Amino acid sequence: MVTMKLVAATYAFWCLSTCLATAQTKPVLYPKLSKTLDSLAYVDQWPMQQLFKQLPDSADRDLVQVEKENFARHQPLLEKIVRQVGYPGFQQVGEKSANNFWLLVQHADAYPAFQRQVLELMLSEVKRKNASPVNYAYLTDRVAINAGKPEEYGTQVEYKGPGLGKAVPRSLRDPKNVDKRRAAIGMEPLQQYLDMMSGLHEQMNAPKPTVQ
Repeated sequence: MVTMKLVAATYAFWCLSTCLATAQTKPVLYPKLSKTLDSLAYVDQWPMQQLFKQLPDSADRDLVQVEKENFARHQPLLEKIVRQVGYPGFQQVGEKSANNFWLLVQHADAYPAFQRQVLELMLSEVKRKNASPVNYAYLTDRVAINAGKPEEYGTQVEYKGPGLGKAVPRSLRDPKNVDKRRAAIGMEPLQQYLDMMSGLHEQMNAPKPTVQ
């Protein structure tokens, strides 16, 4: 069995972006870029899906390492996209591809300055309803954690307690008012989110059924 404590949150991000995304029905400014982002997101998430299913890699690679290599390989491409078109939001690439761009940036932890740059660009797009406020909250917390600061929304978790542990925020500013901050941008209560994360964590680390 592969231990996957470090990847549960990543899989949750993929679930979130997949569930939020809708089929492309409106014309977008950059259809080719939309397809590129979708392809990059597929490569980004493939190792995670294999780990979640507890399936080995056909080439016997370390899938967590493959995932990290994908993150590093994608970052220069994302930086080029930002230089060329700015923040690729709903109008530019459609909802699904905009969510995929956010997901790819969320994984660029080795490039915190780039994450901060995108976060700043994203804020104005959220105000224009051209980007997801929930995605903005996730990236806000990611940037805070990478800078050694407390989270605003409690999206970045670790697992504590007996057995596999339960999801808890890695750090949190003003915990008493976190649900107010979350509700203001359309997020579920924190405990509901933590319960979901704990459930995913348990599912990803469940013993693989023995083949008779």
